Amino acid sequence: MDDLSNELLSIEVDADDCADAAAKDAPAVSRTYQSEESFRKIAYTAINESGNNYERLLKAVPALDTQLEDPSTTNGDSAHIKHRLSKRDGQLLGYAVGELYYDKRFHDIFQLCERVERACTIDSKTAESLQRWTQRCEQRMRTDLNGEMAATTVGEHDRP
Repeated sequence: MDDLSNELLSIEVDADDCADAAAKDAPAVSRTYQSEESFRKIAYTAINESGNNYERLLKAVPALDTQLEDPSTTNGDSAHIKHRLSKRDGQLLGYAVGELYYDKRFHDIFQLCERVERACTIDSKTAESLQRWTQRCEQRMRTDLNGEMAATTVGEHDRP
C-alpha cells in the first residue's frame, strides 16, 4: 500500500509550466473590452412611451376588457378561471391607474380595480394597492359630486 501511495504522489507538475501554457492560450485583452467597431454595430434605441397604458393593459390582460367579457362569467360562476397577473402586468396596472388618475377618470379606476379583483389572481401587495386606489377614487368621486368637477369616463378624455 505504501508503494502505491508513493507512486501517486510522485507525479510532478510545475505550476510555472501550467501558467505559461494558459497565458499562451488566452488573448492579452481585458475580459470586458469591446472594440469601437463592435460597439458601433449594436443599435441602441430608446423606448418611447406615448401613454395609453390603459389600452396596453387591456391588450396584455384580455380578461380585464369589458367589451370581451362573457356575460355568463359575470353572474358569479365559479368555473371561471382567473388570470394570474405577472410582474410586468402588475407594473402596467400601476402605470395605467396613474395615467387614469392624472386624467381624473376616477370612475374608470374604480371599475378597473373591481375587474382586476374579479378576473385576476393577485397577491396581498396588489390587493392592498387596489383597496387604496378604490378608497381614494371613491373619495374623489364624492368630492366631485359635491361641486367641483364631474368624473369622466373612457373615451371622453382622449390624449392628442
